[in-house]
Amino acid sequence: MGSAVVFWLVTFIPICKEFVHAQVPVVTPAPVVTPAPVVTPAPVVTPAPVVTPAPVVTPAPVVTPAPVVTPAPVVTPAPAVTPAPVVTPAPAVTPAPVVTPAPAATTTPPPVTRPPWPKPNCGNPKLTNSVRDVFLNMHNNWRGNVARGQTETSMGWGIAPPATLMYRMKYTCNAESYAQQYIQSCNTRGLPEYTHPGYKVNTHVVRNLQINNVGAARTAMAAWWSQLARFGMRSNMMFYASEFRRGGRNVLSWSKMAWWNNKELGCSVQRCSSFYYVACMYKPGGNNVNQHVYQVGAVCSGCGGGQCDGQALCRW
Repeated sequence: MGSAVVFWLVTFIPICKEFVHAQVPVVTPAPVVTPAPVVTPAPVVTPAPVVTPAPVVTPAPVVTPAPVVTPAPVVTPAPAVTPAPVVTPAPAVTPAPVVTPAPAATTTPPPVTRPPWPKPNCGNPKLTNSVRDVFLNMHNNWRGNVARGQTETSMGWGIAPPATLMYRMKYTCNAESYAQQYIQSCNTRGLPEYTHPGYKVNTHVVRNLQINNVGAARTAMAAWWSQLARFGMRSNMMFYASEFRRGGRNVLSWSKMAWWNNKELGCSVQRCSSFYYVACMYKPGGNNVNQHVYQVGAVCSGCGGGQCDGQALCRW
């Protein structure tokens, strides 16, 4: 027992010393615990929060594809330009011409640029072209007046209404030859219709030899045309059979002068022993029962192709 203790002491103590010596210096490293400052790496950790930039994922706003609102091209309302057509219907107001009382407005169509018909070169030595002009111009002037519906008085009916279509007359030698044949004998009883086929005639006796051919022509035409103002014609211008039964108060000469489709005219003047005998031939003639002297309505509305001239007469 004693030797064992001694052995243990001898053996263990040195070891313990070595151990103690060896351990003690190692303990001192404990201050190395100062590595705790190494905890400073924690600040390094702090950068981790910087990872918060992840919210930078805010690029989600890149959802800006909202600009896909490009539907703005729906500005297709451009078709709304269609309202332009809405304006066009306005011209439909053209029915205004129906305001037939304002025919005067339509009476001023631009004159037709077509040149006038050439003067006739008839072989009748009893008439000059100046007399022919008087016959033609007075007929067309009066026809234009009644066609405009503004100045010609119709006894008992007011102003004669305007015409939708009234042809401008043309002077022809053929018509003149029939007129001369009709009066050359100075027989005021006249000739049968078969002597002037396709024509109807107006005649007048002028009992004044102090005038010349032009004066006789004017006097005769004024007498024929005055029938409208003296005896009147119904405002619808319908020519009934009763027109032939009006005795001395008839308008049979005026109606031939004013008949809407009389296109050809030829006249003559014959100096007889105590009077002038005047005649005019009309083609086709007019005075057809149950037909209109002319169709009442807006001035020139029946004259197509821009042929209505400044006198409201239709060229052909």
